[in-house]
Amino acid sequence: MAFRRPFLATVLSLAFGGVASAQGLLTTPAERVAHVREAFDSAYGKALTAELGKALRRDADPGCLQAKGLQDSQLEKLGRDLLLKWGIRFSEGAIAFFDTKAYAERFSGADEFKRLEQNADVKEYLAIAAPARQATLLDHIIENFRRYVLISRIKLTFAPPLETGNAELVAKNPTEAIEDALDKFVADRKSAALDRYLDLSDESAAALKASIDKGRVLTTSPHNLFEGVETDLADICIGRRP
Repeated sequence: MAFRRPFLATVLSLAFGGVASAQGLLTTPAERVAHVREAFDSAYGKALTAELGKALRRDADPGCLQAKGLQDSQLEKLGRDLLLKWGIRFSEGAIAFFDTKAYAERFSGADEFKRLEQNADVKEYLAIAAPARQATLLDHIIENFRRYVLISRIKLTFAPPLETGNAELVAKNPTEAIEDALDKFVADRKSAALDRYLDLSDESAAALKASIDKGRVLTTSPHNLFEGVETDLADICIGRRP
């Protein structure tokens, strides 16, 4: 059985890939915040924020740092805090693109879906999948943060690993290995509960896609959810390009 990734689907499966899961409208804001925090606490999240720290040390204005009393050693943590704050805003903004009433009307299996999450096989499957889900979330946060930085002419040379060709950082993304592990897990376990969960996950993903507020999607791009980040970047001495 092929690895199915409906919990990685988001707005039109393209615009917000990885932000809102097929379960996204079934979770609370607190749970979604926790997902973002866990992503940045992962090994891949720490590697990405370390790269941002390097970019901040390279691009921050020295005179500004001196005036604010900021040390180079503080910039990685400040950058992580910034990405965490705006990553949470980004994920919550993506959720707002869905019509929750339309989703509920299209997906009648929500109660069963939630109950199945307590099944031991489903729990194990989701635990295996978690780092891949986190990595996808991180990649889309970074991608859209980078897009906003470019469009806004902010002087910060930080980009997603695939854009920079950073092979070491790309190798830290666990997604490919996890997809293989999930394929094997499903094939070996032969669990009726897990199969049912995956079927419902597919149904949830289809309902999620159908519940998009298409008018809003047409007028708002994902990177627009980072509008205002330039103020926080200026606080750590990252300005605009001439």
